Amino acid sequence: MNKIKEAEWRDLNSCVLSQIFGLLSLQDQLFGAPFVCHSWLDASLHTIFKHPNLDLSCMQNLDDHQQLSRFIHLLKLAIKHCKNWVSLCLPPRKMPDFYTLMFIAENTPCISRVTLPANSSVDVYPVFMAVMYWKNLRIFHAPFRGIQFVSQLMDYCKKIVELGLHGEFSERDVCCIVEGFPGLRALDLSNSTLSVNALAVILDGRLKCIRDLNVLHCVFLDEEGKDARENYAKMKLLRLKILEMVSGSKSLKKVMHCLGKSCEQCMNRSLGG
Repeated sequence: MNKIKEAEWRDLNSCVLSQIFGLLSLQDQLFGAPFVCHSWLDASLHTIFKHPNLDLSCMQNLDDHQQLSRFIHLLKLAIKHCKNWVSLCLPPRKMPDFYTLMFIAENTPCISRVTLPANSSVDVYPVFMAVMYWKNLRIFHAPFRGIQFVSQLMDYCKKIVELGLHGEFSERDVCCIVEGFPGLRALDLSNSTLSVNALAVILDGRLKCIRDLNVLHCVFLDEEGKDARENYAKMKLLRLKILEMVSGSKSLKKVMHCLGKSCEQCMNRSLGG
């Protein structure tokens, strides 16, 4: 009788199990279903980590050390069990520790997309080291934490065609991005602070493949370091300058901005916000 029951457990469809387990709480997904049998463990791994897209965003909902340890254990099993992961989504808080992230990087050479939310408050140093293993990276989104990070991407991730960085940029920072990634097709600097001159660098024609540019909700600083929105005449000139440069680009297909609108989000932003 026991043998018949064991056979029935093993024969359960993994996709059906995964749909059912998706209705469970994260606590039950971590400590309940994986212990029943191998088929339930496999289904649990797929439910939590969603192969081939490695989504770790639920880490921020883990409240205690026991939950976090169990999550990391299952994460390592999932990475070893399923090959060819193609994307990685990191949480804005409770980043995997350095050694766990190195384990992820070493065992996911096919990763082509990495996303770290713009509002992340975590230390990005582990990601700085991990990119050395992601030679096939094509899309990268993260908070901007200094030009050294961009240099690291330039050295190890030469296939990048879409770059999203969010923070405060000097003209030198933007020059480094433009010169380091001449083949960029999409650049997202939304919710950032940059000078008018830095914006001019982006649109000066060196990014010959650029198709999409996102500068939504950005603060643009004039020569005096003041928000250009505070001076209507300067803002009008900035809009005209951008339109002129965009119209002269042969590759740009879409520019997302809110320069010509009364944007509530921009009005609520303080400098450096």
